[in-house]
Parts: sequence; C-alpha cells; structure tokens
Amino acid sequence: MASGYQLIRSPFFKLAVIGVLTVLLVIPLVAISSLRGERSQRAAEVISEVSGAWAGEQTIVGPILLLPYVSRARDGQDMRTVRRVLAVLPETLRQNGDLKVEQRRRGIFEVPVYRGEIDIDARFAPVDITRIDPSAIAPVWEEAAVVFHVLDARGLQREVSVRVGGSVTPLEPGAGPATFQVPTLYAPVGGVDGTAPFNVAARFDLKGSQAFGLAPIGRTSTIALRSNWSHPSFFGAFLPAEREIGEAGFSASWAVPHYARPVPQAFIAEPALFQRLVAARSGVRLFQPVDIYHLVERALKYGVLVIGAAFLVVFLLEILAARSFHPIQYLMVGAALTMFYLLLLSFAEHIGFIAAYGLASAAVIGLVSLYVGLAFGRLREGAMVAGELGLAYGLLFVVLRSEDYALVTGAIVVFAALAAVMLATVKTDWSSLSGKSVKEKPAATS
Repeated sequence: MASGYQLIRSPFFKLAVIGVLTVLLVIPLVAISSLRGERSQRAAEVISEVSGAWAGEQTIVGPILLLPYVSRARDGQDMRTVRRVLAVLPETLRQNGDLKVEQRRRGIFEVPVYRGEIDIDARFAPVDITRIDPSAIAPVWEEAAVVFHVLDARGLQREVSVRVGGSVTPLEPGAGPATFQVPTLYAPVGGVDGTAPFNVAARFDLKGSQAFGLAPIGRTSTIALRSNWSHPSFFGAFLPAEREIGEAGFSASWAVPHYARPVPQAFIAEPALFQRLVAARSGVRLFQPVDIYHLVERALKYGVLVIGAAFLVVFLLEILAARSFHPIQYLMVGAALTMFYLLLLSFAEHIGFIAAYGLASAAVIGLVSLYVGLAFGRLREGAMVAGELGLAYGLLFVVLRSEDYALVTGAIVVFAALAAVMLATVKTDWSSLSGKSVKEKPAATS
C-alpha cells in the first residue's frame, strides 16, 4: 500500500498526469478555434453585404474596337458571303486612376471601400482587315463600336461619355455588333473610316470595394494608380514597375508591352479571347494590415506549448521547493491559460489586436501568478511564474508579428527553454525523488 502511495506521489507520476492534462486542454482550444472561425465567417459576410450594397471588386477593360465586315467563305463547292466581327486593340493605352478609400462600419466590423476616378486614353492605328482575314471583302464602319467591360457596373456614379475622334457619345449597355459572356458597355464609332489613326478617351467615376484592376490591352500600355490607402497588395499578371508606399497612401505605375498579352493585336471577336483579356488584369487589393482572426488562429497553434511551458515551470518549482501542487490545481491553471485566447478574440474585435493582446495577457498573468503564489504560500513562486508567462507571451507576440521568421523564432525559443530546464535540474537527484513525497503543507507566506 505504501509503495502504491509513493508511486502516486512520485514526480514521474505527476509528470504523466500533467501530460494528460495538457492533452485534455486541447479540447477548449479547439472550441475557441471553432468560435474564431464563426466570427471570421461573420466578418466575411459583412464584407459581402457591404459590397453588395456599395459595389464589389472593380475591373475596367477597354476600349476595344469592334468592326463588322463581310468576308467570303467556302460552302462545299460554292463560295458565299458571311458576316464577321473583328476586335482590334489600341496601339497605345494610358490609364490613370485615383482611388479615395473610406471606411464603412457595420456593427463592430469595418470594411474599406473606395471612390475612383479613372481616365483612359487610347490611340488606334489604321485598320486593314485583309491582314487579319485575306478573304475579307469590306468593313462596315457604320456599325463599328468601341466596347468597355466594367466588372460591377452598379458602381458607376454617372453617365460615361466616350470621345471617339472628334465626336462624343455616351456608353450604352451591350456589346454592339458582338456578343460576349461578360457585361459590357459600348459606344458607336461615328465619323471614323479607319484609314487614319484616331483616339478614344473616357473617364469613369465609380465606386468599389476590396480590389481594383485594369487590363493592359494596348500594344504599349502604361498604368498609373494612386490612393490614400497605405497598405496596398498588388496582384495580377503584371506587377508594378515602380511603387511608392507611405503613411499618406501609395502610388504605382505599370509599363506592359504587347509581348506579354494573351491575345494578338487583332482577332475575330470571340467570348473566350475576351475572357483572356479580362483575366490579364493587374491592380491592387485593399489589404487589411491586421487580420485579427488570422492572428488569433496562429496564436492558438502555440496554445499547447504555452500551457505545457507553464505546467513545466510549476512542476519544477514543486520539485525544487518540495511543495505539493495538486492535479486539480494544475487543471485550474490550464483553464486560466486557455481563457487568454477567448479574451484575446473578444477584446480584439473592439479595441484592436495589440491592445487586446496586452490586456488579455496581463489579466491571465496576474491571475495565474497570484494563484500559484497563494497555493505555494510564497510570493517568490508566483513571481517566477509571472516572469515565465510574461516571457512566453512576449515571445509569442514577436512570433505573431513576424510571420516570415515564425518557424526559426519558435525553434530557437523551444531550444532555449529545453536548455534552461536541463541546466536548472542538472544537479537534481531524480532517483531519490522517486521515493520521496513532497510536503503537504506550504510554508508561511513571505
């Protein structure tokens, strides 16, 4: 009976119990992770709702000249005339955009949206349809049109007028002489016969959210974007050649030659080829610099390490100070440590991640260190636990803020913790401890 009692009171049995408790505390961590997922999903729904009421991502593609023409086609042994539509891209294309970003609030969630002013100036070369289709007979310039694609036309704030040569024509819904699988706006080409170069200019005042893109469809394309948003994330088939990012916002410019374009300078108008032009957009996303749900999820991944490290420190204090700390007390300490992540998630939605992290860690460190100090009956043990938790949460914060170096930082921290434990217990006689019980009553509070 005595040997069984000694086994239960032995440090090795206690260490096994601590390991089991650490594994069990994964359950509340998983529950908090599930709650984080629900809150993140709710934030995504709010972004979708605001985008639906305001306007979603925007992309402008154009102008593209659509020129109907008559051509010959063989039908068995006979020749017949057919009608086709030629799509011609501009020789030079200049696109300048200015995005004014503002925050829209829905409950506790904020969604960045923007108002944009986009100036487009394109120059088309004379069109020779026989170079594209040797069987062509004659173009039908009376039915020619220039076409634009606006991803979310609900964001257009006023009527868009297009200057083609010397005439000004408003854009109308539709694709003119062609049919595409995406919504388009078109304007008829008046006073142009295609024997001389001509210019097309337009200005778009539109609203949008999350992202904005332009398609470099010219033989030579230049894009310039500027905004008051200081956290841009550039995307697309082509990244900007120059960029400047500061607290007041950003400016970026692209210079794209036609060699990287996915379609030729002129082609028979087909929906598939038009889709390639839309997919070749480049632009900027309104990146949120602090995604609290992503950071909380990353913090949860280190939850077992933080809890295990705290248990290990308390265990070493129990062994070195010959004081008893019951498994139920370990469980209470673990429960307090898991509350850190719930406090972090709930506070971060209201006061931001950094402030929430400081408040949640201070609350948990204060509670756990006070509890351990009272349980051991000496403030020294509580102060040591407070120091260990402060170091752990400080290192965790560094890991969360430096995602690129998270792995190497975590590896160094774990190695340093293992080295500290080994050096602190290098003279401990573990053989004698296995047969010796710790004191049941703590010493008086110092």
